[in-house]
Amino acid sequence: MKNLCLALLSVFVLITVSPAAGQSSRDDIAASNRQFEEWTKRLGAFVTGVRFDEADVQSFIRLYDDFTAIGNEHYDAGEEYVDFNAILHDAEYRSWAKSKNLDYDLWLRKTMRIIAVMMRTEIEANNAEEQSDMQAQLEELEKMKEHMGEEAYQQMKQAMTDGTLAMQGMEDAYRNLPVPTDAEKALLAKYAAQLMNLE
Repeated sequence: MKNLCLALLSVFVLITVSPAAGQSSRDDIAASNRQFEEWTKRLGAFVTGVRFDEADVQSFIRLYDDFTAIGNEHYDAGEEYVDFNAILHDAEYRSWAKSKNLDYDLWLRKTMRIIAVMMRTEIEANNAEEQSDMQAQLEELEKMKEHMGEEAYQQMKQAMTDGTLAMQGMEDAYRNLPVPTDAEKALLAKYAAQLMNLE
């Protein structure tokens, strides 16, 4: 799900900000974290009260290419956060949904729930491992400190600190996403390969 999962990836892009940027990089990451958290709050509210079943997942997979061709124009410039409210009120989307015999409101809310649940599941699965990896890297850096120049050491340490800050923002934000039911978890597992291969 390359396009629709860019919201996840955009937070981590700032990890690569030059460590020499210092406070500026931390400010940028903090701002990105806040923006992502606000987006997850809006997404969580948007899908409140809906659940998806197997037919919904199959419909999403089958119609994904058509849907994203419409939805791509509703990403915020520079951040790649899909504006699902704009899609919901878009005449082209509504016309497309009608042509597919879809309830335009319910289909979009269920589709965004599928995406939201996938995001939450992915973050939960990876966050603990990433935090552990980062801690191990910090410990290894300290062991190498005496063999490095001070500038290189400080740059690497800053990059790791920035990475930790970005991951913390991701952890704070994902709690706004819906908790999947057992049935939804089973469906994500059943269709994992197809869902992750969507482009």
